[in-house]
Amino acid sequence: MEISFLGGAGEVGRSCILVSGSEKILLDCGVKFKEREEFPQLDNKTARSLDRAVISHAHMDHSGFAPALYAAGYTGQVYLTKPTRDLTQLLLADYLRLQKDFSPYTQDDINKLLTHTQILEYDQWSDKGKGPIRFQEAGHILGSAITELNLDGKKIIYTGDINLRSSRLLEGAKVGMEADVLIIESTYGAKANHHIAGKDADRILIDNINAALRNDGKVIIPSFAIGRGQEILSTLESFMRSGSLEKTPIYLDGMIKKALKIYRHNAIYLKKEVQRRILTSDDDPFKSEFYLIPKSKDRRDVFEQKKAIIVTTSGMLNGGPVFTYLEHLAGSKKNAMILVGYQAEGTRGRKLLDGAKEIELRRKTVEVNLKVSQAPFTAHSDHRELVHFAKNVRGLKKVFIVHGEKEKLGELATAIRRATGAEVVIPEIGETHQI
Repeated sequence: MEISFLGGAGEVGRSCILVSGSEKILLDCGVKFKEREEFPQLDNKTARSLDRAVISHAHMDHSGFAPALYAAGYTGQVYLTKPTRDLTQLLLADYLRLQKDFSPYTQDDINKLLTHTQILEYDQWSDKGKGPIRFQEAGHILGSAITELNLDGKKIIYTGDINLRSSRLLEGAKVGMEADVLIIESTYGAKANHHIAGKDADRILIDNINAALRNDGKVIIPSFAIGRGQEILSTLESFMRSGSLEKTPIYLDGMIKKALKIYRHNAIYLKKEVQRRILTSDDDPFKSEFYLIPKSKDRRDVFEQKKAIIVTTSGMLNGGPVFTYLEHLAGSKKNAMILVGYQAEGTRGRKLLDGAKEIELRRKTVEVNLKVSQAPFTAHSDHRELVHFAKNVRGLKKVFIVHGEKEKLGELATAIRRATGAEVVIPEIGETHQI
């Protein structure tokens, strides 16, 4: 049996891993967003030869290239959870709308993907194929899954994106699994990456917002449409209701509103307390009186407000309505932008975080005078938690570290090697390893 790394090795983005034995099973199929998109090193012949595919969660760096499998002639099934299917459908439609003629697939290919999805509930083994598949909760976003795969006598675990900590909406991933091979993410795998407590991240966010509002400013919070957007809205709603955050209009822009509906429709996958609020009370955190939707395409009603909080896509400033807000608001020192998610190398978000005073938006240079800060929210495990997860995998013989910036992977590899005694490999894109 062998594992080929077609994307997401030594980088964050375009996750795509091929497990080949008596069957060929693809683990994720994503897109990498930088100044231009990058796709997995997956040719049409390989796509057609697949027996099955898995999507660990809906974020585009794990799901965004999946319809291209069907454009290439793949006819098999894709295993995912129900929330992942619903959220992926939303994201793929938006991606196709934005890319238009430059997309690597068509609406027909998306439709083929959706008709070939095989819903798998957590802790339920698949009943098709030679290698059964099972999902466990990953704690990353709604529907995210750790994949267990048994093939040719080998047990493989693929974490996808994993979060051991509980958040406002989701329970954290559990430890204590069994496998011969572990493929583990490393977004925050460097030894220096130590996440602060969630309540401390909340406090940083709220303090930065209140500071801007006291200055009669507007606050832009760029966010992923799925996962971070819902967590941030839940946080804002809670602090505003308690009086710790000044009561101010909270504008939802981009796909965040549509994603909220999907979260509500999949409430049974959320924490029990959130389920109760949505299903049995008048305290639904996703239907708050504080939420508003911009009334016009030019967002004039938002800009006419003296103060406002704007939660909008995209999280790394790759596109979306955040461009319009930056064009109008970035020039004033009264305003603020708070980054609440991971900012990949080469993205506008990372450049601003690193101190850039100008950014290119729609072929124009925009001067940046607003205050840029970061509230360290995360839906990924940190160095210590990743080592803890690996250490608690029984029977572990080999570990592959993926989904992280290349220069930061060595520290995690050393720590996991010491904690487990297993062979630890940092694969490169295009490499194939025997197991």
